[in-house]
Amino acid sequence: MLVEDNEVVRYLTSRLLESLGYNVLMAADKETACDIIQQQCREIGLVLTDNDLPAPDEGLKIIDFIQDIVNFFRIKKVPTIIVMSGRDKSKEAEMAGAEFLPKPFSSKELKSAIQRAMAKKELTADTHI
Repeated sequence: MLVEDNEVVRYLTSRLLESLGYNVLMAADKETACDIIQQQCREIGLVLTDNDLPAPDEGLKIIDFIQDIVNFFRIKKVPTIIVMSGRDKSKEAEMAGAEFLPKPFSSKELKSAIQRAMAKKELTADTHI
């Protein structure tokens, strides 16, 4: 799942993900993302979220929501999370159990971040993002 409030960044990132063979679910804000996560959490293997949606740390709040859903529904397969930001949020992302991807990023950097995250959870490319 891709959560990004900037329409251009969302479009370009989704195209990059699709070129890598992923099925991409998209949301432009925290509320929409949480609705989709609540409905499809079992099918989502990776969440790539902007941290500022547009309010600061909204991406980190999505992580909290995912953890609540996983605990409430006792989901065994927890989605891997990558937090994107133009500000250094690496410590906050790490503390929340997420990978961090600084913006702006290249397709190579995006692919590398996904590979790191996938290695942690052993995801496959046909898993919804």
